Amino acid sequence: MNPRHNSRRGTLVVVVGLDGAGKTTQVEELGKWLGARAVPVEVLPNQSLAPVRAVLTEIAREDGFADHYDMLGVGTMRLISACAKLAYLSRLRRTLDTSDSVVVVDRYTYCQYAAARAQGAGNEEFLRRINAALPVPDLTIFLDVNPVEAHRRIEARGIDSESMEFLRAFQDAYRSLPEYRTFSVVDGNQSPDEVAQDMRQAVLRALPHLAGVPEVVGG
Repeated sequence: MNPRHNSRRGTLVVVVGLDGAGKTTQVEELGKWLGARAVPVEVLPNQSLAPVRAVLTEIAREDGFADHYDMLGVGTMRLISACAKLAYLSRLRRTLDTSDSVVVVDRYTYCQYAAARAQGAGNEEFLRRINAALPVPDLTIFLDVNPVEAHRRIEARGIDSESMEFLRAFQDAYRSLPEYRTFSVVDGNQSPDEVAQDMRQAVLRALPHLAGVPEVVGG
């Protein structure tokens, strides 16, 4: 079932990409699709650090800094993010070793490495050492979206904001990662239904044993 990780029972699928690429929506849809095919599936949604960033920014401004990055530095913020993600994903290896489930994760360590490169944090190698015990995915889907479209979507949802400069640097950083050549790239500029279909095809290519599993009508 897992040709690259024969000791595992379970399968790890992760979805990465720019903010605004549609990761959260597509992870949910992929989980529903797998469930409809009677595939044991566990979906791990993104654990947002927005509340932490908001508190740190408030403290920073009280102390005369522009924001949390100005107060703590990019490297420290990337470290905080990596540690929080590691705590959240620490049970992954046990789940994969003891369960036949397909585990679908919204964002993974590659997001941290790309962000560290894009922001010039300078601690990517240390972040990789922190994450060294986390399992290597069986499939990494990269939702490739034009930074202009990503920016439009972020502004439309009105929850957060990102500069065009960062989104372009973030995209370049993803593509510069050594792992990028192993990613299954899906065009995230398409409609949500088209993206979902391409993601399903990526899963079936990587996990061909699922191709013969019929969808449960009305399930």
